[in-house]
Amino acid sequence: MRIKNNILRLIGLFVLLIVFGCKPQQSTKSIEADVIIYGGTSAAVTAAVQIAKSNKSVIIVCPDKHLGGMTSSGLGFTDTGNKDVIGGITREFYQRVFENYQKEDAWKWQAREEYGNKG
Repeated sequence: MRIKNNILRLIGLFVLLIVFGCKPQQSTKSIEADVIIYGGTSAAVTAAVQIAKSNKSVIIVCPDKHLGGMTSSGLGFTDTGNKDVIGGITREFYQRVFENYQKEDAWKWQAREEYGNKG
């Protein structure tokens, strides 16, 4: 009898979850693009940039809190120091970051002299 009651409770719980937990989205707005990328890694962003440069529309669907993966978090294979292995859009990205930090107003929390390659 106890098992039967537990099974009935589980069935009731599943019914409640289905009825109240699976509501359709409030918005029925449809968004279309030539390419839809799922994931927010640096590879996803790089692919999206290349697609946009090809005059195609692109959407990135990212379940994470920010785009860019480890690269935007400050970690990447490019930390090895071998700049010859960096090319394409990635090289363009790093070049723009470099150019930005050549400006004096880019240094808000740290002096330029305190950062960078030493030795």
